[in-house]
Amino acid sequence: MNAAVELAASQFFESVNKWYASATVRNSQRILVPETAKGEFTYPKSRQLLSEHPKVQALGHDGVAYVLAQSAYQYMYEIGLLETRFVIDCSLNLINNVIAGASEEEKLDALTVVIDEGYHAHVALDYIIQMKAMTGIEPLEVPQSNGNLDAVRRAFEQLPPAMHNDFQLISVTLAEHTLTKDLISIGREKGASQAFTKVMTDHVSDEGRHASYFAKLMSAHWKRLPEETRLVIGRMLPAYLDDYLAGDADRSLDRRILLACGFDDNEAATILAQTQSEFAARLDGYIATTRANLVKLLQRTGVLDHPPTREAFVAYGIAL
Repeated sequence: MNAAVELAASQFFESVNKWYASATVRNSQRILVPETAKGEFTYPKSRQLLSEHPKVQALGHDGVAYVLAQSAYQYMYEIGLLETRFVIDCSLNLINNVIAGASEEEKLDALTVVIDEGYHAHVALDYIIQMKAMTGIEPLEVPQSNGNLDAVRRAFEQLPPAMHNDFQLISVTLAEHTLTKDLISIGREKGASQAFTKVMTDHVSDEGRHASYFAKLMSAHWKRLPEETRLVIGRMLPAYLDDYLAGDADRSLDRRILLACGFDDNEAATILAQTQSEFAARLDGYIATTRANLVKLLQRTGVLDHPPTREAFVAYGIAL
């Protein structure tokens, strides 16, 4: 084996050894929700405006806890959907050459992502099951999709089928970058139960590695795409960012939570109206910050080095 090959092998196996040393699936004990969690809020109040509304607070501790439990369930279910129906699917497509061009080493890393993300989905569902048993609160809904998956589905409707797999890699890279920052942020919030915070901090320890892996992979993949593919995907990327980041603008889940708390339609509408201004401000702030972060990611990975793609972002009104 020559020196160059030895060096390449040594550098690659550094990532393998790092995974064996740090992957949470290999190093963490099961996260158990303790009995003391019965009296704790399971989700940060600062992340759910309804919990701070006087009429909800008038329901007492149990009423607020119910609202926050529904938000926690929704967040955990969304993690499961993202991991099992999005990130794992993309990783398997890399491993099986559905998304062409990954090296054997990159496929090996993709297998670690499959293992990690399957574990995170397991932890999220385990948490939900434990919380249901402990609190007696059932989720109002078990979502079958989320904003991310819906945005990708709409993007696929615009793209030729032959470009779906290439776009999947880009969309997963954007999602992993966003999720990493979201997990860091929510893990720092005060007021959530210790078990919830533990789930978030364990998850983020792996997500940073995944985000870096997909960013590096996307950078290489974008460069080898046919020009026609880059032209088509590049033109629709600016609008895709807005669709992906749109959020639940009609607050359908919030409405269902209020009705389940015993408020009638008029009372629920009033509470939503009284919190709408703050809700919209927070959503707008999140969208602006996250879009700016994703644009920086596209710059770092070389996607915006492609002149037509860059021009599409400028024409869309996104400052570069």
